[in-house]
Amino acid sequence: MSEAKKEKVQMDPKYILKLAGVLMLISAIVAGLLGLVNGVTWEKIAEIQAQKLQASLQAVFPDATFTEIPVTDELVAIADQEDAESGLSAIYESSTGGYAIEVLPTGFNGSIDVIVGIDAEGNVAGISVVSNAETAGIGTNVCQDKPNKNGVGVLSQFVGRSAGTGNLFTVNSGSNQVDAISGATVTTKAIARGVNAASLVAEQLG
Repeated sequence: MSEAKKEKVQMDPKYILKLAGVLMLISAIVAGLLGLVNGVTWEKIAEIQAQKLQASLQAVFPDATFTEIPVTDELVAIADQEDAESGLSAIYESSTGGYAIEVLPTGFNGSIDVIVGIDAEGNVAGISVVSNAETAGIGTNVCQDKPNKNGVGVLSQFVGRSAGTGNLFTVNSGSNQVDAISGATVTTKAIARGVNAASLVAEQLG
């Protein structure tokens, strides 16, 4: 019984080099096109984000102008104490008094970008959600200020009230209670933590 002979395939080194060169050229063209698209869209994306931020700032302090102030390590630590995990992102001093504070509390599907307005008396002036990835029709109801079981907008129930050291907002129970919307307790708690964080930061800034 004869053994099957294995045929050795030999490839021309020049062909291999040519093939590698073609692949490198294709990769370079694709990378260049991606870079071009990114360069064209980056500015537009940044512009849209800036517009959304400005709209959110105006939502909590209408007709005000804003001056951004530095976020220090001390303020980050203050924002993350007690029940106020926040991801403090930015602080804007309002020309009408108080602060618009951007926080990133973790919701059901990731960070929720929130602007919290705290007036000169330490009360919540307004809350505006810049962006979120919460579940449509559940967590998004909180972000859109849909009414809870009491018929009050989930975000609106914070307005005019204050929180601070020893008096943070709690959800569905406690002395400084806010009520969750049905099925969206996690998102409501995230917003409450963000408002608590903003309140503590504003308290520190005075």
